[in-house]
Amino acid sequence: MGKKGKKKSKETGTPDVQKFKKTREFWLLKECVTIQESLPFVAMDVLDDLAFMKVARFLNMVGLLAEHLQVNTKKDYRFNYHHKYLAPTPQFFPFGYDVDVIRQARLVQEKPGITYNGQEYQFAESLRTLSEKFLKEIDSYMTKIASEIEPRLKDDFATGLKRFKVDLKEDLEIFDQMWIKYEQEYVKARHEILTQVFQQVDRLVTLEMMLTQAEERLDVEAKQALENELVREIEKFTRYLCPDLPHEDFPEDVIPLAEACIFYESKCTEEWLHLAKYLIKDYLELRIYISKIPEERLKPQLKENQQLMRLLRSFHESVLASRVALDFVSRLPRLIHAKTSNWMTKKLLEPDLRYIQKTAHL
Repeated sequence: MGKKGKKKSKETGTPDVQKFKKTREFWLLKECVTIQESLPFVAMDVLDDLAFMKVARFLNMVGLLAEHLQVNTKKDYRFNYHHKYLAPTPQFFPFGYDVDVIRQARLVQEKPGITYNGQEYQFAESLRTLSEKFLKEIDSYMTKIASEIEPRLKDDFATGLKRFKVDLKEDLEIFDQMWIKYEQEYVKARHEILTQVFQQVDRLVTLEMMLTQAEERLDVEAKQALENELVREIEKFTRYLCPDLPHEDFPEDVIPLAEACIFYESKCTEEWLHLAKYLIKDYLELRIYISKIPEERLKPQLKENQQLMRLLRSFHESVLASRVALDFVSRLPRLIHAKTSNWMTKKLLEPDLRYIQKTAHL
């Protein structure tokens, strides 16, 4: 006798329900109920990485269900209040519910402020109160959503599939509004703090842009004034991030004098020329990096941006190493009175820099 095949489990429910059970949406409902059984209380429990992963998975399911049921609320504030220098670049069409909002709400609830680069920035008391309320509401609604779904899975949507979807959509819309109300206040508060964190960065980006524009206009006086201002800001910023550096101040007119070393090469020693060229290279690399910050973004803990830190230190060392050469050319006629063409600009020198970078390992 041949082996009997496994008995197929009998499909239950109306034809619509049977069809629905084969969809992704039905799987999401089952997953919501399964995950909710082991969910922690985000308002009070101690949450380890595993607990946060469970909450993140549940929120992911809820977000996908909200999409299926067309809970289409705009969340443009996520983009609008994502700081222009903050990495990573924000999503252009944000949706769903990020577990990091819960993580941050707990942080706001537990601590009076957040520390960036050794400085503490205070949260408003109103945000702390809002965070506490939000976390309790999240606990309540994560339980409510799953408890609305579970009986309907067991009774094959006895109240009707259409009615179930209408009821679930109402619950998800309330959850969505509750989430938006808190997240919007949080991202506004975070943006205010990050504006302070990135204040010096913004100053560097603005000065570099103004300098580039002066170079394009061939406005030499403005170029030299902006070079000096940019270098002063870089020196200040570097000392802020690297307090261990030597306490010697930069000389005046660093970049105009470095350019003068090249112009007066016949009066300079080989060593001075070599140091001036390295200084210009390090300056140019740093400028190019600064110009790309709005596109490539930064971590708010500024020391974690390794390339930035390396470029700042290299430029600082090159300036101090070139002091004797810069001091010598400072006694010669000022460059603006002696030079008439081929002014040193980022655009002019970028091809040379790319060549140096490509051949540095040879």
